[in-house]
Amino acid sequence: MLVNKSITKSEFEPLRGTDTVEAVRERIKEEKVNALPVVDPTTQKLIGQIDRDQLSRAEDNQRISDLQMDKVVKIFEGQHIFEGVRLMLQYELNLLPLANKEGTYLGVITKQQILEAISKMLNLEQKGSVLTIEIEPIDFTLSEIVQVIEAEGAKILGLAVENPDNNHETFEISVKLNLEDISRVTAALKRYGYSVLVESENTVLENDLEYRADELIKYMDM
Repeated sequence: MLVNKSITKSEFEPLRGTDTVEAVRERIKEEKVNALPVVDPTTQKLIGQIDRDQLSRAEDNQRISDLQMDKVVKIFEGQHIFEGVRLMLQYELNLLPLANKEGTYLGVITKQQILEAISKMLNLEQKGSVLTIEIEPIDFTLSEIVQVIEAEGAKILGLAVENPDNNHETFEISVKLNLEDISRVTAALKRYGYSVLVESENTVLENDLEYRADELIKYMDM
C-alpha cells in the first residue's frame, strides 16, 4: 500500500514560525505526540520539526522561529506504508508529515492510521487462522510453502517474514489463511519437513484424537 492523501489527516494544522513555545507545549500535550512539523506559511514547505526536549529548554514567550529546529522526519507521497512504520519506530514518533516530491506539506499520517492501513493490507480483520513456520536461512524460499498451502485448498490472505536476529537464527514466516481449521495445511507442511511453531486448536485436537486412536488400535491388537 502506497501512502497518499486518502489515508492522511489533511486538515491537521502544522506549526508556524510565529507560534510561541507556550502554545506549542499545549499543542503537543493536546495532540499526545512527541514532535510536530513546522511549515513555511508562504510556500507551505516543511522546514523542520519541534520536539518536547527543545521546548523544555526554551522560554514560554519565545517563538518557534527563534529555536534551532530539527530536520523534519517525513514520508513522501507514493512511498510504501512500511516506510512509515520504519520511520515511526526509528524516531519514536506518533505521527509523520506527508510531503510531495517538492517538499510541500500535504497532511500527517498517524500511528493509528498506519496500523489500520496495515490491518487492511494483511486482511487481519477477516476470519481465518494464522500459522507460523520456522525455516533455516539456507532453506529459505516462499514458493514451495505457497504451493503446499494452496494444494490443501487454502488461500493466503496475508504474509509476514521475520528475519533472523541475535536471538533467533531462523526465519519465522507468519501466514494468514482463509480457513479456521488449518489442520490439513499444518500436516502437509510437516510432511514437507517444515517446522510449524503455531498451530490452531483444531490441529492440536486432531493430533490428540489421532494419538488416542493409535493407542486404542494397539490395545485391540494385543
